[in-house]
Amino acid sequence: MAAAWEQEAFRSAGPDSPQALHWLEVRADLARLAGDPARACELWMAATTRLRAGQAADQPDVEGAVDRAHHQWQHVDDLLRARSLAAELTALRTRVPGRRPGALRAIQARLESLRGVRAS
Repeated sequence: MAAAWEQEAFRSAGPDSPQALHWLEVRADLARLAGDPARACELWMAATTRLRAGQAADQPDVEGAVDRAHHQWQHVDDLLRARSLAAELTALRTRVPGRRPGALRAIQARLESLRGVRAS
């Protein structure tokens, strides 16, 4: 249902509209609640839409979305999926470092640990 509302907002107000972003964030939160951190991470990484819409990297909504994407990524157990999401998350963290130092280093450290683990 949230995806349908997002598509309606997308059509009526545009892809970068506050309405479309709201429903995208609802979908991200629903994925989190459903126990799908990889999908939640992907949806939260759509924060790049906010950046394209002209919001600054240090705005709370942008930082919050990237922080939530990062948090969800840390809970992705599927090694291949975690590795595949890491490049986009790293690019986002480079642009949106957040208020807590070390976020980019934390991604790199987890990636290093994932490299040492064989995917099943």
